Amino acid sequence: MITLPLLLALLAPQEAPPAPPLFDPAVPAELRVMKARTGHLLVRPEINGHDAGWFIFDTGAGISVVSTPHVQELGLTDDGAIDAVGVGGAEKARLWRAGKLVLGPLTLQDHQLMSTDLSFLKQHLGEEIAGVIGHGLLSRCIAEMDLAAPRIALHDPKSWTLPAGEWAPMSLDGNVPTIDALFEGHAGRFRLDTGSDGGVIFHAAAVRKWELLEGRELVDCKLGGVGGFIAAKSGTVRSVSLCGVEQKDVGAQFALEDKGSYSDATRDGTIGGGLLRAGVLVVDYAGERFAFSAHPPAETPSR
Repeated sequence: MITLPLLLALLAPQEAPPAPPLFDPAVPAELRVMKARTGHLLVRPEINGHDAGWFIFDTGAGISVVSTPHVQELGLTDDGAIDAVGVGGAEKARLWRAGKLVLGPLTLQDHQLMSTDLSFLKQHLGEEIAGVIGHGLLSRCIAEMDLAAPRIALHDPKSWTLPAGEWAPMSLDGNVPTIDALFEGHAGRFRLDTGSDGGVIFHAAAVRKWELLEGRELVDCKLGGVGGFIAAKSGTVRSVSLCGVEQKDVGAQFALEDKGSYSDATRDGTIGGGLLRAGVLVVDYAGERFAFSAHPPAETPSR
């Protein structure tokens, strides 16, 4: 079994803030979305006037990414290099600038992207992946996501208000949203990662701290993404509660190696699409807040 969290955390500081985002009120907030066979949500931005292909919409990406084979065709300009860390460890990557990136109603100018080769994802997702939409775009809007529908809408933070439910606090660590959640009676700190197709992934330090391998039925698996793969175990946790929404018997992976993004002992793990598909997730990076509301129960068909 292989799980594909695609988390990319920056190990170098960002430059000065780019130009303000532009929202076109004449363009619907709803994006064109396709769900990959892994459950990842894919969108198609326009970059420098080109249809850029399918990009993973990924709250777990600390920077937006373009796959190396697509750099030249999109007319990007060289912007130096950066250190990044993925699931398998750290790597050096090139930075690029897009003069213009458009996704739905949102236009970004002079947008920075990191390049890494994502060709290996096609065999898993069933589509060629040209890039990843991450922090650089998500930090300029409020994003509303229904991973089950599938549905993504981008809203202007200056004018949009949450239609239902309440905001909960969220922080950005390495440009990735981090929140509090409860599981099996424990309070933990977790990344929110729509680029992970798992339910909950526990870091190796958390596995040891709470002895999470004890008393569970487990099978071997691997966690894979940028930088390679690490060994893990797969099973379930009895309950996970996020924003008061409790889910039972949630699929979970338990990292066995202190390597890459899962060697971070300051956070206990990652909450991914397998759990988030139970509701609607809203993230407001600039406001450091998020909301999660469960889908309403299915209506009982009339007889």
